[in-house]
Amino acid sequence: MSATNNSHVINFNGIKALRSTHPGVRKLKRLNAEHSAHGNKVWRSSFVLMDYLDTYSLPKHSTVLDIGCGWGLSGIFLSRKYQAKVTGIDLDGSVEPFLKLQADLNDCSVTFQRRKFESFTGIELSTFHTVIGTDICFWDEMTRPLFNLIRRAYKAGVKQILIADPGRPPFWELVDLCAEAFDAEVVTRRITAPWKTEKYILVVEN
Repeated sequence: MSATNNSHVINFNGIKALRSTHPGVRKLKRLNAEHSAHGNKVWRSSFVLMDYLDTYSLPKHSTVLDIGCGWGLSGIFLSRKYQAKVTGIDLDGSVEPFLKLQADLNDCSVTFQRRKFESFTGIELSTFHTVIGTDICFWDEMTRPLFNLIRRAYKAGVKQILIADPGRPPFWELVDLCAEAFDAEVVTRRITAPWKTEKYILVVEN
């Protein structure tokens, strides 16, 4: 893990992440008045997941689905480091220009779709090697739909599903459901930079 940061840009494991204070980000926020509060900044769970994926690598050119992608930093990391073909989805379409801004800064591309993760069929999911998500299990009513998505992905042959979270109650409920249904485990992951933080990663291997 390596990280440096200044007032507007964080350099972490080979990528640059713009803070919400960056002039380009602030300009986009002014232009996107309807921008959701859930996708309006970089989330620490994304950095913990990037650190995990820096250790446990993906095959080059893997296909990746980033659910609830927000600004898309985890997918951008995979695109940069492993030349992954990443699709980011988010219900909030206003995150797309922020994702593009971050991707352009890192000389990579992430395909964006505005849609619910519940809409993915098994056939669609079968085209992905890995499914990732960070800070997406924050409401009780999201636990069961996320579990159903993971179950469809598992049956469709997705090789791994990784969900990073600070440890909210809905996340632990999801963990319990996955532990009963699949070969699932929870990894505790700590980073010391750009912040000292500890998060949890649900790992479902197929």
